[in-house]
Amino acid sequence: MSVDPNTLAIPFWGANTIMVTLGCAVFGALAGSVGTFVLARKQSLLADVAGHATLPGVAIAFLLGESLGIGGRSPWLLFLGGGTTALLAAWSTPWLARHKRLGADGANAVALAGFFGLGTVLFSLVQSHPAGAQGGLRRLLFGSAAAITSSDAASLAMIALIALAVLVLCFKELSLLAFDEAAARVLGLPTRRLDWMLLLLLVATVVAGMQVAGVALVVSMLIAPAAAARIIGGSFARTVTLAACIGILCAVMGATASRGFEHVPTGSAMTIAATAVFFACIPCSRLFRARRSRTSTEARR
Repeated sequence: MSVDPNTLAIPFWGANTIMVTLGCAVFGALAGSVGTFVLARKQSLLADVAGHATLPGVAIAFLLGESLGIGGRSPWLLFLGGGTTALLAAWSTPWLARHKRLGADGANAVALAGFFGLGTVLFSLVQSHPAGAQGGLRRLLFGSAAAITSSDAASLAMIALIALAVLVLCFKELSLLAFDEAAARVLGLPTRRLDWMLLLLLVATVVAGMQVAGVALVVSMLIAPAAAARIIGGSFARTVTLAACIGILCAVMGATASRGFEHVPTGSAMTIAATAVFFACIPCSRLFRARRSRTSTEARR
């Protein structure tokens, strides 16, 4: 079967493609960076809950937009709806674990099942809506870079850049919170506010990535690049930077694969790339540790 090169040139070199790829790259940087803090705080399951909890918010936002006549496909409306329910789920999970004697794993399971089940029911209503079948919201489950417009990509990039700016400005405080909350409290840092800030950054990452990575797989872009960077090791600042670079690489690879192959979901492609990088880092980690050991030994001499 022959392939016409002209048909391949359009998706890879169009202005919209470049914009979408840049948006995915910014999301990848944010996901890798925030994921490092999430992993250090042992909140990986909470990130999964927040990702799945965007589904009912997106469905409600779409139905509300259509009923008000403002259009349910507006990216900012979907971001607001998904972010609201994700934040509610991320807030309720620690509350359940603390007050209802469920434990963290039980609270995560209850919140994930409840919000995702509600989202599935609401999505069935969206599909029965006259504009629902053409709304393309089903692509939000696994992501689709090919369905994203330049305005969607710009909205995604704006959210990611704001979150990255907040992360950079509060890096020292959030780093101390991630590793030693008791020490941060002794030093007089507002640990509760910092914990909420990290929670908001997590939700912002999930919301920014739901169109490209999908609500079901966005957690993979939070955890896999951060886990790969932690395996290689180094200082925390270096780990965050490396996780951001891995996130960019995997996001761009996933977006490129999705636009080049019509039936490949972007989220799945990103997940495969991130998982492959993670496993590739395992044998490489020994080389990096041996190199750092030799460097430190030579420095002491």
